Amino acid sequence: MFISGIREAWARTVGDRNVTIAVVDGPADIHHPCFAGASLEQIRVGSPSSCNIAGPESCSHGTHVASILFAQHGRVRGLYGIAPQCRGVIVPIFRDDPNARGRILSASQADLAKGIDAARQYGADIVNVSGGQLSNRGQVDRSLAEAVRKCEEQGVLVVAAAGNDGCDCSHVPALLPGVLPVGAVTSNGTPAAYSNYGEAYQKGVATLERRSRRQGRGVA
Repeated sequence: MFISGIREAWARTVGDRNVTIAVVDGPADIHHPCFAGASLEQIRVGSPSSCNIAGPESCSHGTHVASILFAQHGRVRGLYGIAPQCRGVIVPIFRDDPNARGRILSASQADLAKGIDAARQYGADIVNVSGGQLSNRGQVDRSLAEAVRKCEEQGVLVVAAAGNDGCDCSHVPALLPGVLPVGAVTSNGTPAAYSNYGEAYQKGVATLERRSRRQGRGVA
């Protein structure tokens, strides 16, 4: 099953090597068969920079997120990346949970800031953060707010997960102005019960809409 509209998007483009998408996540197995032919690399930011498939760190989360974007069509049955022809860079800032495959260990807001900064300095046009941290009353570390601000100043789009706690709660960096927050939906398009929600995430969308109008573009 494909997400709504993806076939129509692929009819227009499957990406461009001149567009760089950074995945700020866990380390990924960039040698997985689905990435054969992709323009994909992994840079070192902190300690979780390698992927030991045989060890407790499976790299499943980072590899899964990267495959959603960069899996090359026709390489592995059932895997189709959204933008397989874009240039990709993996920016590892956290590790997989060795006790629960597919789950990740927490990263601090300072770690998130380092990852976003590294992606921007690398030359990313889009920074994807499929993670984050619950924040008490929406409090944000100064370094993270500054990293997002620099991206906005330089026209780098930050896309971040709203979180999977199923609550009206604050999850950063998704709640920051200028960040495009992403929630989860079910197969029939209704909001998933586990996906976070709330007015806090509308700030980022509103900021992006204003910026897009100034630049003569629309926000899908």
